[in-house]
Parts: sequence; C-alpha cells; structure tokens
Amino acid sequence: MSLAAENQQRMFLQWCMSARLSSETQLRETIRRIYADESMDVQEIVDSANICLAKYSLELRSSMDQTTGTRQWAMVNTNADIIATGATPYSQSELAFLKALVENIFTQEDGNYAISLHDALRTDLRNGTTGMQRGQAEKLVTEFCKDKWLARSQDGWVVLGTRAIIELQPYFTDGFSDYQRHCALCSEMATQGVVCTECYAVVHPYCAEQLALSANPMQQSSTADAGSAQLSCPKCRRQISRPMRFGPGMPGVPHSIEQTQAEPAVLSPEEESTSRGRKRVLDDSDQEEDVISD
Repeated sequence: MSLAAENQQRMFLQWCMSARLSSETQLRETIRRIYADESMDVQEIVDSANICLAKYSLELRSSMDQTTGTRQWAMVNTNADIIATGATPYSQSELAFLKALVENIFTQEDGNYAISLHDALRTDLRNGTTGMQRGQAEKLVTEFCKDKWLARSQDGWVVLGTRAIIELQPYFTDGFSDYQRHCALCSEMATQGVVCTECYAVVHPYCAEQLALSANPMQQSSTADAGSAQLSCPKCRRQISRPMRFGPGMPGVPHSIEQTQAEPAVLSPEEESTSRGRKRVLDDSDQEEDVISD
C-alpha cells in the first residue's frame, strides 16, 4: 500500500472511530470525500479496513433497518460479550442493568423482542443487579436509547437499538440461539417481521414488501405489505395469505411454537442473478437520492 493510500485509510478509520455509528449514505459520502474517487468500491474499502482493524479486535459491520431497508454501519468490538467486557462508558452497575434489559427484551416468550417501559424499569428489581431507584433506572434507559443500545418504538415499546443489533449478534448466538431469528430472504437477524404458517420461515417487514413488489411491480410500495395476497414465502414458495406477525405491539409469535429455525432461501443461479440485479438497482437509486439531496 502506498503512503497516500495509507494516509487515506488512516483518515477513514479515524472518521469511523469518531462516528461510531453511521448510515450508508454518510459512509459513502465520507469515502467519496477522503478518496476523491467516485468509482471507489465501498465493500473493497471496508474489507481493507477490517484487515487492519482485526489486530485490535475491531471490525466494521452493518445491519439493514428491518422496516425501511436503509443500512447502518458501526465499528464494533469482536469480543462475543461486549457488555461484560466493560468496553463502554458505563459503570459496572449500569452495565449490569443494560445486560439485564437486553436479555429481557431478547428472550420475551411472545417473540416480540419488546418490553414496556414499566417492565424495563422493573428489570433491575427482578434481577437484583443494582437496587437503583426508579428515577435512576428511567434516566439510564433514556441514556441507553441515546447511545443506540436501546430504542423506543412509535407506540412506546422498549426494543433493541441499532448498536445492540449490530454489535451483540455473536453474544446472542453464543448464549441465546434458541431465541434468535434470521430473515429467510436476506439472512440478517430479525426482531420484527412475519412468519410463514407453513414452514415457519421469518421475513423482515422490508423484505416482505420487496417480495410483494417483485411479484407485482405495478403495486404501490405503500400497499405492498406483509398482508398482501401476492406475498410468497422465500423458503417453501407457498403464498403467505395470513402471516403471523411479531415485533413491538404485534400479536407475537412465541418461540415455543416454531418447529424449525428458518434458513436463508436457496436461490437458483437465475434467481441469484436477478436478486443481485435488484440490489444494484436499489443501491443506484439510493445514490441518486443522495445526489438530489445534495
């Protein structure tokens, strides 16, 4: 690597460490500004950066927003249990509370990955972690949401935040695999979506919308939801006319009734080529929107 390339990579890594969490749009704009090359491949730059970061147990990872399809990037600690390592600005008692909250949300028996604020504030008392007062607990929940470890849904449910979804997946896999779900279309972790009543495959709300749109290109995005009669399961290929729904405020799909863990859909070479083409169109569309917004 040339000296100029090393300097560019150093600037990029410094920006990532400072930003901590960024949208795909912000990442692309930063790469464009630092490398001054419109043709630079984002994934190639990220892969190169991750080779450098590996020696420090760090990695750039991304996750798709399950309802909008937008992608978020974060520099994460690759240790399986970041909550227990103390690799955060919180005290040990605050970390214990965060860990209890995350586990409580992730292991809800109704499969909705969401708890009420009332239950969130009672989590500490049930676990006997710190014995903090309600006001302290509420302030901490607000702080966890600000730092993206947690989030509040539109109707007030406490759910996992973007950082938790990106950074804690190895932690969930190692300790809570029975509660972990993955989208059968994109393979990413799912904490909301629909479940096929035939094969129990899971599909994100956004991925379900894309499936409906691909089946009926003339259908408007606002009507192409998981309840569409055009939605076919990407795993068993049967129509999902009455999908089971899970997520904050949804009826829920208890983990106990799932007969099998949904696996990513196996595509034929033709389908895989079409899928790549759709992704390229979506990426190009996002870039066009960025140009217009600029």
